[in-house]
Amino acid sequence: MQTLGFFCYIGLFLIFYVSSFSVALTKVQVPVSRRRLTKTVSDLNPAHALDDIKVDVDPSLVFESPRLKKAYYAFQEWKKTFLSDPLNMTGNWVGPDVCGYYGVVCALALDDESIVTVAVIDLNFGDIAGRLVPELGLLTDLGILHLHANRFCGTIPETMANLKLLFELDLSSNHLAGTFPRTLLTLSSLRFLDIRFNEFEGPLPPEIFDMEIDALILNNNRFYHHIPKNIGNSQASVLVLSNNKFSGCIPKGVGRMARLEQVSFSNNRLTGCLPEEIGMLKFLIVLDVSKNHFVGSIPKSYENLKMMERFDFSRNALTGQVSDSMCSFPRLFNMTVSSNYFNDIGAECEKFLHTKRLFLYENNCIPNKPNQRPDKNCSAVLNHPIDCKTVGCQPRDPIIIEHMKKRKAPPQPNDRSPLPPVMSTLTPPADKQPRIAAPPPPTLNDPNLPPMMASRYLSPPPVIQD
Repeated sequence: MQTLGFFCYIGLFLIFYVSSFSVALTKVQVPVSRRRLTKTVSDLNPAHALDDIKVDVDPSLVFESPRLKKAYYAFQEWKKTFLSDPLNMTGNWVGPDVCGYYGVVCALALDDESIVTVAVIDLNFGDIAGRLVPELGLLTDLGILHLHANRFCGTIPETMANLKLLFELDLSSNHLAGTFPRTLLTLSSLRFLDIRFNEFEGPLPPEIFDMEIDALILNNNRFYHHIPKNIGNSQASVLVLSNNKFSGCIPKGVGRMARLEQVSFSNNRLTGCLPEEIGMLKFLIVLDVSKNHFVGSIPKSYENLKMMERFDFSRNALTGQVSDSMCSFPRLFNMTVSSNYFNDIGAECEKFLHTKRLFLYENNCIPNKPNQRPDKNCSAVLNHPIDCKTVGCQPRDPIIIEHMKKRKAPPQPNDRSPLPPVMSTLTPPADKQPRIAAPPPPTLNDPNLPPMMASRYLSPPPVIQD
């Protein structure tokens, strides 16, 4: 019965308040069907006590259950922070009938089917300005929280660790900030996490890849440092890390992401060669590694990706041939290899050029093709082939290289400044090293996701008015 109660959440949500994000997810049911989306009551113990929050409401108000009373208090405290609600989405958030509030769906509680409680909040595209309040942690039966395309700012309250039934969280296209919200790492039921287009920064915690999340969408933030090596522990079918500041190599463990179908590493500072292990991902249909610093050739193992529909290798320093096998994949409709140093395309790729499918190859070194690089530029790269067995993660991020050169530059002979003490020549601890200035984040007008991802899985970014 608990399982039936859980899926009642989904049923009510799809009937009454279906968001564009959830509609898109229903189109791809294979990875979702491979998930266990239910948790037992033993998982419901809150991680953080809410003893500091006193539920103080008008005693004349009558509520169907104590949980709805808490929900009423949480909504009223949350609404107090709203500086703007231009569409008046929360205009009817008055009185004790919480289940009648716009964007709110109620259902029977999993642990007691005699109790009605709040199961869904959907305020997508509300353009509401405000913040998230600790009182949201009182909504302990919440299964879906959608706040896409609003103007919520600040950080995610730690009390949200109490939302142990939360399995779909969309906070995308807001102004939330801080490091990755570690509070979310305690949500064992979470399956879909979308925090793209915010202002989160810092390293990505490795624990995120140990969770049972099916869709992990983190693009267009300011995350930096290396991608955690335990990426292969992830059960995600969708992984979007594009438009951040990740550096280093793609970990080889990515080949263990057996359920992965769509992945984007686009527009970061990633280096080294493309990992052979990606060729092990037999369900992969979208691969985007564009706008990085990758070198070497496309690994031969990628010829095993028979289900591939879209490749994007553009704007790297890749060399060699685009093979016949890759161009002959039966479902492939878009391959972009432009702005690299490829010097050959196979016969099947020639055929690909003359179909209605898209193959972009300009700004390479392919003989007898238009819009290619000058010969001298091609020779400078092609005459020095890369050995991916020894290259490691070199070349490093150009910004870091420049910083290291400046830090290691010896004093000039005419420099009259006193020599530093001997101890200062030692490498300072990591927490004392100066931060590297980073370029501004990409704008909302930049292409941030492969079209396949945007159309199948994700709700669109907010419309930008002139």
